[in-house]
Amino acid sequence: MLTITENITNGSTRRPAIANLRMQLKPAHRSCGFVQGAWWPRSAQLDRELPSLLAALSLRVGAIDSVLYHENDWSPGPLSIEHEGDQVIVSGRQEWPNVVSLFGPRFGRLDLLVVPPYTEPTHAYDVVKRAASVNDASTPDQLLGITRRADDRLLSPIALQRWEADGGALPLASRSGSQMQDA
Repeated sequence: MLTITENITNGSTRRPAIANLRMQLKPAHRSCGFVQGAWWPRSAQLDRELPSLLAALSLRVGAIDSVLYHENDWSPGPLSIEHEGDQVIVSGRQEWPNVVSLFGPRFGRLDLLVVPPYTEPTHAYDVVKRAASVNDASTPDQLLGITRRADDRLLSPIALQRWEADGGALPLASRSGSQMQDA
């Protein structure tokens, strides 16, 4: 399990950027649920926060080709960012609020819950820990304690069907043959 926490040092020592990252991932071999971990950025400025996230994740998952973010969660972001000599495509077309999705050739897709930067620290810590829990299959809204309006629920069956069609929380082997044909 990859856990990167803030290191407290005296003012004379410069911390590496990666030490400022507040993130935790589920173990790679036991990943289930809607998200594979959580990230608590310090600000809503994607261009300032993304380099540290990319550096930390590339250590575990390898090269990252692109990032999707929900445009309402962040200040306007760049169209691409340089990481390890390559350009990573950055797009605000993520359909899920409070989620960033990263794509790469080795791992496919990795969805991370984004704990809003203004979240109270104790609550943020609890949310990050729960999202990275091996057996947690909560949605981002459930993890953050967000209750949507009743009319938002009309779309939830469609969203759930799309989520399951993309792999969802169930391993492929546990689906029946008819479910595989429908997907």
